[in-house]
Amino acid sequence: MYLSYANSPNDRAEGYCSKTNVLEINSCGTYKLNTKSELPTSRSNGRIDYQFIYLASGKGYFYFNGKKATVLEAGHMVLYHPGEAQKYIYYGKDKPEIYWMHFTGTGVESLFTMHGIDSASNVIYSGIHPDYIHIFKMIIWELQSQKEFYQEAACLYFKQLLIMLGRFGHKDSLFTPNAPSLEIEQATSYLREHYQETIHIENYIENLCLSNSSFYRKFKLYTGQTPLQYLLDIRLSNAKKLLETTDYSIGEIALIVGYDNALYFSRLFHKHEGIAPKEYRIKIRG
Repeated sequence: MYLSYANSPNDRAEGYCSKTNVLEINSCGTYKLNTKSELPTSRSNGRIDYQFIYLASGKGYFYFNGKKATVLEAGHMVLYHPGEAQKYIYYGKDKPEIYWMHFTGTGVESLFTMHGIDSASNVIYSGIHPDYIHIFKMIIWELQSQKEFYQEAACLYFKQLLIMLGRFGHKDSLFTPNAPSLEIEQATSYLREHYQETIHIENYIENLCLSNSSFYRKFKLYTGQTPLQYLLDIRLSNAKKLLETTDYSIGEIALIVGYDNALYFSRLFHKHEGIAPKEYRIKIRG
């Protein structure tokens, strides 16, 4: 079993409850089942802190309030409150990839309310997004390194997670667990991960059980943009970061963000940003 884990000095087996701080991250981790056939967890009295569980892939079997198992697939998060009984199990055959976090604080419920998260429910449909994984991994790193202000940094990542969940919650009327939204989420993730490559949208759609018109309509509804506009925004955003923080040439930056023609990249940049890449770099660097 692959495992990556970190905790704060205050964390204990049953958790840590802060009665003074608004928010603290007690521990965070991730694991994949690749050698075990199953991994059960049972805490009849729960813990004294909160717990988030994110199913990034595979599935898990959760027993809420002593009822029969609720099978949750990738794209769901589970929330346990302090003192709430916990019982769940993962099976190796399902190839689960799990991220989890324990946290505490006097302001947790207020943070849930602020971000429109129904904390009365154990199950939150979150969708699949690589940024969730990034957030969990960064919290793990902060707790592992324990550099200056690591708790503040971990809490900021946690709040970023709540913002993502809150934003996603506003789409629930259109994108429910039974709606074909996973294809669109996976498409946006694919574009974010492969934006540096040559991408043909039509070829990508061929692998989906959606027509071109249906895909484009759902993509526009979900993101507010066409796939090409979405891809362009990713490339230009990364190009601007490279112009701001590196000394790469314009040609090198063009290649990095997915364009093999520096002149075409420069014209595209100027068209959408209103300024040439070289001028943008001079302006930003003052």
